[in-house]
Amino acid sequence: MILHIDGFINRYYIQTLCMMLFPGVKFSEDEAETELSTAASVTIAETDGGAGIRAAVVLRHEGKAADAECVMAYSPLHTHEKTAKIAVGKCFFDAGEKLLAYRPVWGILTGVRPAKLASDYLNKGLTPEQTRAVLRDEMLVNPKKAALATDVAVFEKKLSDATTPDTCSLYVSIPFCPTRCAYCSFVSYTTPKLLALIPEYLAKLCDDIDRIFRIIKENGKRVVTIYIGGGTPTTLDETQLEILLSKIAENIDTSTLAEFTLEAGRPDTIIPGKFVIAKKYGVTRVSINPQTLNDEILSSIGRRHTVADFLRAYEVARESGIPHINTDLIAGLPEESFISFSKSVDEIIRLRPDNITVHTFCVKKAASILREGTDVYSRTGGETGKSVEYSHVSVANAGYVPYYLYRQKNTVGNFENVGFCLPGTEGLYNILMMEELHSVFAVGAGAVTKLVSPDRSYIERIFSPKYPYEYLAPDAKTTAGEDAAAQVRAFFEKYR
Repeated sequence: MILHIDGFINRYYIQTLCMMLFPGVKFSEDEAETELSTAASVTIAETDGGAGIRAAVVLRHEGKAADAECVMAYSPLHTHEKTAKIAVGKCFFDAGEKLLAYRPVWGILTGVRPAKLASDYLNKGLTPEQTRAVLRDEMLVNPKKAALATDVAVFEKKLSDATTPDTCSLYVSIPFCPTRCAYCSFVSYTTPKLLALIPEYLAKLCDDIDRIFRIIKENGKRVVTIYIGGGTPTTLDETQLEILLSKIAENIDTSTLAEFTLEAGRPDTIIPGKFVIAKKYGVTRVSINPQTLNDEILSSIGRRHTVADFLRAYEVARESGIPHINTDLIAGLPEESFISFSKSVDEIIRLRPDNITVHTFCVKKAASILREGTDVYSRTGGETGKSVEYSHVSVANAGYVPYYLYRQKNTVGNFENVGFCLPGTEGLYNILMMEELHSVFAVGAGAVTKLVSPDRSYIERIFSPKYPYEYLAPDAKTTAGEDAAAQVRAFFEKYR
């Protein structure tokens, strides 16, 4: 896609708007390298007298064109930059509807955290009703989605108000899986050669865990949640899992944690002994993810387990005594129908896990499914919207409430991912991390430490090497190294 931008608007923002209307689109600076089947022209300027922002957009696609123009008045709710984004977004929305007969359910919102925007409005003194109205009328968000974002924001505000500046969380990365799902974009490794790195990886990870706890304590922070993710952490065998969990227990009394999560997303990695070990070291929450309860779909997306395997693994988790279980489902998987997905929803509700997370199918550039020539991008999503709506209504009727929400680019139908919980069983780490309520320290390959200032106005990130073999390099700079320790120290000295 070719972009012609005349004005001060951020180019990346324009690209995200285009991706919403033309999923999977690629951008080029050289018109000679593209067929010019899709193009966008954007003009933006301040109106006379400084009353607001005027924007104009022209979209061209497959020989057709549509344009729109609007003026967005300045408001105490929005900065100059935000006003410009709203003006351009509304023009894209109007031109896109003319050209494609399509209205994105999230309106002109492009960010991954709609609830954070709703929280901003609540913190500015708006009531939930006013917040829903702003999202609906100014951001053009579908009324049901505006209500969802606001409800999640209200839920999260209670946790936000109770979070003190001395708290933090810890993320531990285990980037290995038994097989790679066709849609996966995580840094996870599955070949025998790479899985053979686990013992060496685990040894270095344990050293980094010691160092990160020293960094945390030196800076006066108190860990309240720990999340072991991946990949699939239960790819570790029983001995390896005990090494990891015992190392964490050496550094903190896990009984003092508000939450200790172990991802066990792949049922084919779950045996009773692993959960006995997890319970022994204080794990309070596990995630077991079927994605769908349709064996044919599971096989097509590269999952090595069956529905029967999931049901067995779920029972193992229940019998282990670990208090809380999350299950993930994905709406809009290739070839899955509404009827098939709704049956999965009904069966998961029957099992009554504490948390049910409903994702929408999303494919990133690194996913193997794209190399198979499959057309996985969909603007409208087909039956996905119906599937998402069914899941939300069904879990609500079963007593679950939405507690966290996020979006991804190139998601089928531009829909969202929502975590639902039975009251009082919410996944705390998910909220703290997604809404950036306090600092999250992270160790392992691909790990990103996020340092959050006490007033939450500034975030600084420290990155570990992305791949395990890079992480294991002798000269690798990690999030627990001396350089990182100095960066953390300087950050908290500046933001006391």
